[in-house]
Amino acid sequence: MGPVAVVTDSTADLPPQLIEELGIRVVPMSVTFRDRTYISRITITDDEFYARLASAEELPTTAQPAPGWFEEAYADAADEGCSSVVSIHVSAALSGTVSVARTMGEQAPLPVHVVDSRQVGSGLGLVVLAAHRVAAAGGSLEEVIAVAGRAGELVRSFVVVDTMDYLRRGGRLTGTQAIVGNVLRVKPILGIVEGRVEVLERTRTWSRAIDRVAALASDVADGKPVRIAVSDAVAPERAERVWSALEQDVWIDDRLGSAIGPVVGTHTGPGTVAVSVIPVDV
Repeated sequence: MGPVAVVTDSTADLPPQLIEELGIRVVPMSVTFRDRTYISRITITDDEFYARLASAEELPTTAQPAPGWFEEAYADAADEGCSSVVSIHVSAALSGTVSVARTMGEQAPLPVHVVDSRQVGSGLGLVVLAAHRVAAAGGSLEEVIAVAGRAGELVRSFVVVDTMDYLRRGGRLTGTQAIVGNVLRVKPILGIVEGRVEVLERTRTWSRAIDRVAALASDVADGKPVRIAVSDAVAPERAERVWSALEQDVWIDDRLGSAIGPVVGTHTGPGTVAVSVIPVDV
């Protein structure tokens, strides 16, 4: 039996160098500015995307990966001698990616099991890495599926945005939540609750938001070692401040820094910082 391949989508926001090093297959999503469509991190870089976003009169739209990307990823896994695929994707409550993956998995030349991570961004990234570790160690299809499911249940993510306008305009947050947040000029702390984006807390300043995120991560860790991912949307200084706060309160066993790519960035906007936490034994 060959190894189990792990496939995900570009909302996982894993660093490109790490993806290449580990051999994780990523099916890309697209972003469209008016009449021009770009493939995330293939025909547009993160810097190019945020530059265009800053000057765009209209918010770009995003689209799930085209079926052909799944077809190629699954065929590539078969060609390399993999026995099966675990395809782990952004929450089905936020995107139709899971549905496309399942459709294309039925046509693949090897067994494909699709996992709805109920996560997005760095939270999805940590789920994917947990599954990859088991697969790379020679784990069976059942073992990889089990750890992906467990990781999706245990990972916790906290996101601080400059404004909720992007989430509201992109349909990922109710208009009422966005209006209240912007009128009060708060820095909301968002989380993924049952696969959807929800406002967890509201803070007045970035400093307070960073302190609260560190405290929330500490509550999740509960004094035990954890893996942490911090991602940012062209906000490296804020990310560094988050790391500094986390180091004071959390036992960080493994850390991952990454950039928020075009697809997630469309819905969160520049200046966003996200923190995801998962136990080391997952």
